[in-house]
Amino acid sequence: MPVMTTAWTHARWIRKDAEASQANCPGGRSGDHPLLAQLLAARGIVGNDATQRFLHPKLTDLHDPARLPGCIRAAKRLKQAVDDHQLIVIYGDYDVDGVTASAILYHTLALAGANVLTYVPHRLDEGYGLNEDAIRAISDGDFRLVDREARDDAGATPAVDPPSPIAHPPLIVSVDCGITATGPAQVARELGLDLIITDHHQFDPDDLPDAHTLVHPGLAMADGGLRISEGNADTNTDQDAPGNPPSEIHHPPSPNLDLCGAGVAYKLAWQFAREFSGCAATDAKPAGKLPDKFRVLLMDLLALAALGTVADVVPLVGENRVITCFGLSRIKKTGIAGLNALIEASNLAGEKIDSYHVGFVLGPRLNACGRMGHAREAVEILTTAQGERAKELAEELHQANEQRRATERRIVDAAVEQVETHGYHADDRRAIVVAGEGWHPGVVGIVASRLVDRYLRPAVVLGIDTAAGEAKGSARSVDGVSIHAALTSCGEHLAKFGGHAMAAGLTMDAAKLDVFREDLVAAVNKMLAAEDLCESVRIDATVDLCDCGVVLFDDLQRLAPFGRSNPKPRLLTERVTLARAAHRMGAAGKHLSLQLRQGGASIRAVAWNRGDLADDLPAGVSVDIVFQPSINTWQGRRSAELHVVDLRIV
Repeated sequence: MPVMTTAWTHARWIRKDAEASQANCPGGRSGDHPLLAQLLAARGIVGNDATQRFLHPKLTDLHDPARLPGCIRAAKRLKQAVDDHQLIVIYGDYDVDGVTASAILYHTLALAGANVLTYVPHRLDEGYGLNEDAIRAISDGDFRLVDREARDDAGATPAVDPPSPIAHPPLIVSVDCGITATGPAQVARELGLDLIITDHHQFDPDDLPDAHTLVHPGLAMADGGLRISEGNADTNTDQDAPGNPPSEIHHPPSPNLDLCGAGVAYKLAWQFAREFSGCAATDAKPAGKLPDKFRVLLMDLLALAALGTVADVVPLVGENRVITCFGLSRIKKTGIAGLNALIEASNLAGEKIDSYHVGFVLGPRLNACGRMGHAREAVEILTTAQGERAKELAEELHQANEQRRATERRIVDAAVEQVETHGYHADDRRAIVVAGEGWHPGVVGIVASRLVDRYLRPAVVLGIDTAAGEAKGSARSVDGVSIHAALTSCGEHLAKFGGHAMAAGLTMDAAKLDVFREDLVAAVNKMLAAEDLCESVRIDATVDLCDCGVVLFDDLQRLAPFGRSNPKPRLLTERVTLARAAHRMGAAGKHLSLQLRQGGASIRAVAWNRGDLADDLPAGVSVDIVFQPSINTWQGRRSAELHVVDLRIV
């Protein structure tokens, strides 16, 4: 084992057994590089059939929407509303998943001639999800409608006339929220409103909302078995994927429990199109072919479903991979004017848009207005915006994102100063709690994530409202530590909190901040050992430098789109030599350029944001490098390039 003299990081390198992985990965094309099969096996893709499905996804791999619990009944109720000219209000969420889910359902219902409007709650004023006041306001016809409300700018005029009073109670359909909203559902029932809830978040099977219909991939799995309320039972026989024989089992578990909110909305839109067009399956016949107008629209809407799927960080395997592959391929070809304007404003018109662009370019822009103000602009740009209005909104989202970034940087700097000044990052303090007056509640969650990345431990970031004597914020965690469980142990100090293992929101009396911090640290110290306060670098395989070329890297790109459960490969090449001294590159020498040599092979490597290492890497030094494969295209010439994840001098 070589002696490590210098390391880029103090990360723990976790290497997989290459021979064991390769021995268990038969199948694939004879021309495939063995490394591709090895990486597939590491993802649980073993055998020729599974390999072909993964590498060559098809639209027919999408599961029939009738298999989604509650979907048939919800689609029938939506059709009834369209037939009766009843107002349908889509109640969304303010993140990318919720915004794209709203847009998917809006476009589908609008194509059917529905009287449909959208509502999105204000993050700061109303908070997440369905709320009772909003339900009452919608019932009265007095609520914020994205495509009808005058903008807040002084002197601005509404795009169309203000809404007229509602003659009949509207039908409300939630997207990406509502599965825990028992109170708002009860209010809706008392007001005589039908409520359809579509969601994908966790829920208590013993405390489901009393709604007209619940649409959720996990419903049939609730409490270890079938759990669909009497009013939520479908009457049709569920169908298998198109082309397969119908299933004889009513209400089986959803074949995809990892759908995001946009994915659930897409399935409902698909089933509604069937019901509206008269081609839904019955006991006597399978589902028929959709009319062209709905088939074209549903292809376009795959782009929005892909945006939500990637941005919500659900596993990019199975059906989610199919949605993402085809959605990304359609994202620049849709008839959605606002999406085209957003792509143009984000300087992506000349790019092949992949999951990176969704996660780090388009997604943050769609999220920004919800974080910094109101998400109605994000809904509008994906629904009704046309022409100059679409361009105007795209610029507004860009500016909101710039404001978000500046606000985030300011709070991160202040939070890091607190951590460093007070020693909150000591080995015996394995959780961080920081707070500040006026810290924007729309970005504290992002700041908490930045602290987790920097200090490798759970972090709570709170904004203090001095006038109210209240501290409110967000928590983020690391693998192996349930922040929800840790907060539960400190519940006596909290006014309210909620979330899951990796993320949570909380509100507390600001006067209890110090005692809460100490109790949370004590709770997390029991869950996280001091020796675990280090980053782990997963290494998928070891390769020789002579194998690192365009042919192999193109082959590995077939694993894309990358994301959760399908990460970009991380490869290790050992004892390579620097052909010349490392040198800085980019603005202010921020990045690092390396020329590597091993035997007769030579290749360029880039270490982003590590220009500071240049003086430590002279010519002739031997290093082990963990990298992600990349193709650099410059003036029409393609070359293989290594993007450095970590390195060690040996």
